[in-house]
Amino acid sequence: MAVHFTGPVLFTGKNSPGAWWTNQPVSNNTDYVSYMDDFTGIALDGTNDWNISVKDSGAATAIVADTLNGEIAITSAATTDDDGGSIQGNEIFKVQTDKNIWFETKIKCNDADQTDICVGLTVNFVTNPENMLTAADRIVFQVNDGDASILCKTEKNGTETSTDSLIDLADSTYVTLGFLANSTGEVQFFVDRNLVATHTTNIPDDEELAIAAMSVSGSATGTRVTTIDYLFCAADR
Repeated sequence: MAVHFTGPVLFTGKNSPGAWWTNQPVSNNTDYVSYMDDFTGIALDGTNDWNISVKDSGAATAIVADTLNGEIAITSAATTDDDGGSIQGNEIFKVQTDKNIWFETKIKCNDADQTDICVGLTVNFVTNPENMLTAADRIVFQVNDGDASILCKTEKNGTETSTDSLIDLADSTYVTLGFLANSTGEVQFFVDRNLVATHTTNIPDDEELAIAAMSVSGSATGTRVTTIDYLFCAADR
């Protein structure tokens, strides 16, 4: 009897670590709107793809040259606290009834417990990278200065639900972070493609959201570097 898969064969299988990703849409399927940046170019596109912010002249957000698979690095100034950068896209994704949103990224940081990091979907924020931390509507992973815990957050109109994934970000070690917004009633969060939290409250379903990532230093001693391998998001059209 023939077996018909509903998603990529790579991620099928009940006990596969990627089972949650079984129904990942492909980019050339017009039933979905999708965007992925693998940072394979020479320079980060600040004109057509990303709004790039850096807080200090010593900070930078840029593609890492000649790196396997492509990466960007958000780098703080060496002697400035709360310094760093961010990227954010256009607000084209929205949590909707009976529709799904898939998000995934892969990040690492050279000093995980001395850096503020946030990545996911958010309403656009202005000027300073740390404004992503206080955006009123967002679905994100967040790491706070002084604690390497990976937090899962949904926030609507300034009221948030936050869950500790019970997994810490380790220095200079990549971790894969993903979530599935299942209609308007549920967001499932995954670390290394394993389910770590499910939220049913404060899901931002009344605003368009943008892909975004930020990183700022946690002290005035040393340079903090957060590296991003890719940013991916797709949604039912």
